[in-house]
Amino acid sequence: MYMEVAFDPACMVGMEYYGLVTQHFGFEKGRYIVADVRTWAREAMKHVIDSDLQPIKKQSIKNYLNKLGRSKYPEEFILTEDRKGINTEEWNQWWEEQRKIREFSITISESADDCSINIDQINNGCIEWNVSPSISVKRYKVQDIVNALLPLAVISKEITIIDQYFRLADNPVLVQLFKHLTNYPVRKLRIMTSMDTVDARSAYEQNYSHLNTQSIGFEWIKAPDKFFHDRYFISNIGAIRSGQGFMTEVEKGTHADLANLNIISRDEAYRTLRDLEELLASGRAIQELKV
Repeated sequence: MYMEVAFDPACMVGMEYYGLVTQHFGFEKGRYIVADVRTWAREAMKHVIDSDLQPIKKQSIKNYLNKLGRSKYPEEFILTEDRKGINTEEWNQWWEEQRKIREFSITISESADDCSINIDQINNGCIEWNVSPSISVKRYKVQDIVNALLPLAVISKEITIIDQYFRLADNPVLVQLFKHLTNYPVRKLRIMTSMDTVDARSAYEQNYSHLNTQSIGFEWIKAPDKFFHDRYFISNIGAIRSGQGFMTEVEKGTHADLANLNIISRDEAYRTLRDLEELLASGRAIQELKV
């Protein structure tokens, strides 16, 4: 549901590519351009200055790139910790080195090899470009649930799971999340539930401490029953809502065997986090474990 996109800065000589960058990336779009923003903006600026764009169009793109180069938190871009530190003179070289760390979901370029797509393919509706705002997963299959969450999880720094029926003990989804997240830049995992846990620390030590090899900060929070109805998977750069939650269930042969996951707005995600913080501040929610 979320994509890491390699976007060739040379494409910024085209107005349609400029429109892609400004309109189709960010928290609610399910796509982020992977780049060191200042380096990317400088390289794009060189291409734009040397282009034969009409003066008004050229100035519009230059204004955007100047603003982008000064921005500390651009909406459209991310660069995870594991991707930092690669310095090359040209984007193509940077792109090749980055692929050794982790493949991109897609590459947008006019000059890269045949694994890239261009504006014509995007306009023609190529499947690689599409991000589904809503997907259905089989609740009785652990990996189906985890696979739906991983594209967002692996590019996030902090994750909050809000699910009133999420268990600490005997939770195969949480086991798989820990196994995957220790390979990526996540530094904090916070979970809110309404389920009773007899001894949260013992449950964590028995089930998850040996999986948490990168010392991810872990918090387990008990909140009032039914305070939150929907279930959420919220990170610093995106958010997913599930009506049925993230726990596995026995297959019953009914419509409810499928869980519907949806990308949600920044406003809804932040409002949900504020409600959780207010619960903690008032003492109505209790932090039962912090590692």
